Amino acid sequence: MLTRTALYEGTIEAGGEDAFFADVEKRLVPIWKQFPNVLDVRVQRVRDADPGALPIVMILEMDFADRDALDESLASEIKTRAHALTLEVLKPFAGRFFHLIAEV
Repeated sequence: MLTRTALYEGTIEAGGEDAFFADVEKRLVPIWKQFPNVLDVRVQRVRDADPGALPIVMILEMDFADRDALDESLASEIKTRAHALTLEVLKPFAGRFFHLIAEV
């Protein structure tokens, strides 16, 4: 199994954290669950970290059976829609996000 992880490094507008995560849950999680071949979707809100750690505010994990399933999912039309919506929801977020693919 492969897990595609998105790490959101940065900050969320002060005082807007709860609204941001509510928006993620309401608008993004449903579309992320529509990706072809996705087995599971997990969103983690980082509450604390070691001193000196990267300022990761959110972690998204999506599980796929294998590389073919992942590649098919990333080539789908739903990914284009999800990316556009992600950029909209991320307006209160200042930073960057990047992906890692790990074998479980």
